[in-house]
Amino acid sequence: MANLNVSPTLIRRALRVGLAVVAGVLVLAAGALGYRAWRQHENSLALAIDPKTGVEETMFVPLGGVPQWIQIRGDDRRNPVLLFVHGGPGGTVSPVSSLLRPWEKYFTVVMWDQRDAGKTFVRNGAVREMSLPRVAQDGIELTQFLCRRLGKRKIIVLGHSWGTMVGLSMVVSRPDLFSAYVGTGQVVSIAEKEPVIYARTMARLRAAHDEDGIRRLSASGAPPYRTDHQMVVERAMSERTDIPSERDILRDLLPVALVAPDWSLLDLYLSLQAPEPAEEATFDADASYDARQFATELRLPFFIINGALDHITPTDLAKRYFDKVHAPQKQFDVLNGVGHSAVLTEPDVFLHELVTRVRPVAMMPAGETK
Repeated sequence: MANLNVSPTLIRRALRVGLAVVAGVLVLAAGALGYRAWRQHENSLALAIDPKTGVEETMFVPLGGVPQWIQIRGDDRRNPVLLFVHGGPGGTVSPVSSLLRPWEKYFTVVMWDQRDAGKTFVRNGAVREMSLPRVAQDGIELTQFLCRRLGKRKIIVLGHSWGTMVGLSMVVSRPDLFSAYVGTGQVVSIAEKEPVIYARTMARLRAAHDEDGIRRLSASGAPPYRTDHQMVVERAMSERTDIPSERDILRDLLPVALVAPDWSLLDLYLSLQAPEPAEEATFDADASYDARQFATELRLPFFIINGALDHITPTDLAKRYFDKVHAPQKQFDVLNGVGHSAVLTEPDVFLHELVTRVRPVAMMPAGETK
C-alpha cells in the first residue's frame, strides 16, 4: 500500500498558496465591484436632470393589481410625453435607457417594466395573469396615471416588437388618450410572419454554408410552431446570420446595463430570467394575433419606423399593413442599414425621425392634424 503520509511543511505550503489564490480573487472581485459602484455614481451625476425645469422620477405604480416599475425623465416638463413600450414579452430595456438620454431634450421619456419584465419581475416574480389584453389594459391605466401626474391630456406611445402589439391594442381601445402611435419592429400577423422568417433564415444559412444551422433549424421544424422552444431555435438561427448590430446586440448593450444607476447585479440577473415565463404564458394566445383584424381604422396619427434589414418583423410585411391603415395622418419611414432593434442600435437616427415626424404632431393643439 502506498504511503499516504504528507509532510506538514507541504500542507502548510499548499494552504498558503490556496489562501493566496482566494485572497487574490476576493481582491479582484472587490476591485471590480468598487469600480462598478464608481461608474454607477458617475453615470448618475452625468444623467442628472435639473428639477427646476425637468422631471426625474422612478417608482412602482399599481397597474391591474400588480406594482409595476416606471422611470420618468425629461429636461422640460412642457415637452410631449413619450411612453416606451418594450418588446419581448419580458424584454425590458430600462437598464440601457441611458442610450436615450438625447431624447430627453425633446420628450419626457417614460420607461415601463411590464408585468413579467425588469424590476416589476424582480419585485413580483411571474404573475398569474399575463396576457396581451391584460398588459394593454395595464398600459392604459399607466397612461391615465401619467396624464394626471404630468399634466397632459394625451401622450405618445412608442411600441417595439411585442410592444407594437401592446401599443396598438392600447390606442385602438382608448384613442382619446394618445396624440400619436409609433411602431418599430412592427408586428402585423404572427401566422403570416413566422413562415417568412423561417424561409428567409434557412436561405441565409444555406448562403452561408452553415450546415449546423441548417440541421438545427430543420430538426426544429417549420411553422406553425407547437411550442415556444421551436421559435427560440428559429430566432437563434436567424441571429447567427443577422447583421452585426443585431447579432452582437447583447454583447454591445451589456456594458451599458452593468453600470446603470440603481440597478444591482441581482436586478440584472433576475431580469434576464423574465422572458421565459412571459413567453410561455403568452405563446398560444399570441399565435392568432393579426393587427389587420382590429387596427386598420385608427383615430390618431400613425407612424411606423422600421429597420430596412429587420429579419424578425420584416419591413415589407409592415409596409403592406401600413398601406391598409386609414388614419388622420400616417408616415412610413425605413432606416437603411439597421435591423429589428434600430431604436436601440441607432437611437440618434431614430430620434431624428421622432423629432421631425412625431413631435410636431404631439405639439399641435387638441383636435388639429397636419
